[in-house]
Amino acid sequence: MKPFRSAKSRPNHRHFKRLPGEFADPNRSEHGFTLIELLIVVAILPMVVGAISMGILSVFTLHTSTSNRITDSANSQILSAYYIKDVQSAEQLTTQPTSSPECGTGNQILGLEWNSSQTVVSYIVSPISGATTTYNLVRQECTFGNLSTPSTTTTLVTNISANQAAPTVTCSTTAISCASSTGWISAAGVSSVTITVLELSSNYSYSLSATPRLWTSLSGGVPTGGAPYAPFMVLDPTSCNAFQAGQGTITINSGSGTGNGILGVESTCPNTVTVSNGGTITASSVITGDTQLNSIAANSKATYPSTEYYNNHFSNPFSNLTAPSDPSGSDQSCTSATTTSGGTTTITYSCPSGIYGTQPSFSTSSNVVIDFTGTGNYWFQQGLSIPNNATVNFSSGAFIFDGTSPLTTGNNVTANGSNVLLYIGSGPVNLGNNNSFTLSSLSGYDGVVIWDSVQGGTVTIGNNTNVSSNLSLTGGIYIPYGTLITGSNVAVTTTFLETGTASFGNNINLTINSP
Repeated sequence: MKPFRSAKSRPNHRHFKRLPGEFADPNRSEHGFTLIELLIVVAILPMVVGAISMGILSVFTLHTSTSNRITDSANSQILSAYYIKDVQSAEQLTTQPTSSPECGTGNQILGLEWNSSQTVVSYIVSPISGATTTYNLVRQECTFGNLSTPSTTTTLVTNISANQAAPTVTCSTTAISCASSTGWISAAGVSSVTITVLELSSNYSYSLSATPRLWTSLSGGVPTGGAPYAPFMVLDPTSCNAFQAGQGTITINSGSGTGNGILGVESTCPNTVTVSNGGTITASSVITGDTQLNSIAANSKATYPSTEYYNNHFSNPFSNLTAPSDPSGSDQSCTSATTTSGGTTTITYSCPSGIYGTQPSFSTSSNVVIDFTGTGNYWFQQGLSIPNNATVNFSSGAFIFDGTSPLTTGNNVTANGSNVLLYIGSGPVNLGNNNSFTLSSLSGYDGVVIWDSVQGGTVTIGNNTNVSSNLSLTGGIYIPYGTLITGSNVAVTTTFLETGTASFGNNINLTINSP
């Protein structure tokens, strides 16, 4: 007998047809959503979607901000890599704002130069392509005197203000000048150069500061007076007996002043300068590589500068000079003519420019005049020996001396010449006793008149019977790897003296008149 089931409890299967083999789910509800449930969903769903959207927008915004900060941080590292090295290398600098930079084009906020102006760098503010309010900081480097076309151009910082400020230059109180905003100044007096940058993308601000190697750090500055380099420099950094001054007077003048020039001694050894009893060095100060600031060892009766300044980096002002070119062609020789006047016989030699493969031969028994009459350079491959009592007239040009005895003179020789360079390519130079040389420099060699390029070379000036002029030079002496040696009673007047080491005899009278 089947159990009774009322019609009310009987499921309504009018609209559903069970498939064959399908069983009914007794827990399944076949009712829809209520109105209240729909209202709740409609009210909450927009809030959920809005929250998700805000989260997504925040992620995108954070991504942009993070990307800007990463870019700005990378910019600061790039700027640091260039800026620190540039300032450290600088021999001169300027923060004078100009639309005509030292190198290339653009609005310059910092200019630097080194290698005796062979390398010039300008930091300029340049508009971003297509932008009117945002700019880049760009580094332009010019080399070998070509200041119009940079050899390299590097973007250091992106998206800065057009009003990016020039670096702040801090100078020592005793520096020559700190007016870098009005033109070039020497880096030797600069203790720091600081640039502050604001990157607009993220408002990231930072400062970089660097110090030129030329800065005389222990002394707090460099003295007033003097050329961009010391008019008298002793360049050997390792010699502990670099400069010996006997009895006599050494005067270093700068401009219109007297005794106001600078003596530079690169040696790191103390007491490397010896001044004998009665000797005098008249100069404003000494710049030295000796950290103890004790370069001079002097007798109690000697006179010398009491002020010394430390410098850990010396710049050879003529390191980029190019040696004169050797002439080409066939060998030359001198022709002679003999004249007699008042019972005195004179032989005059006329020597054209060019190559002298063998050493010219001159008479030693008569008065001799040697006239170098040619235009262009002379090359004495086996040297030149000038006899006693000769008069030598140098023509304009470079005279190149090689061989084991490249340039030797006898005694009582007189030599004259304008626009002359005496270049020593090998061997020692020996100038005899009581000689008198009056020479001026050849254009294109930075005022150098005598240039001995030999490693370990020597230029020796003999004795005089009385103190008289041995060398009177409108220009300077450059012996970077050798030494200058003089006898006693020697007088030398020159524009500058740059030598590896120097040794002067008694009663020396050395006067350096620097511009």
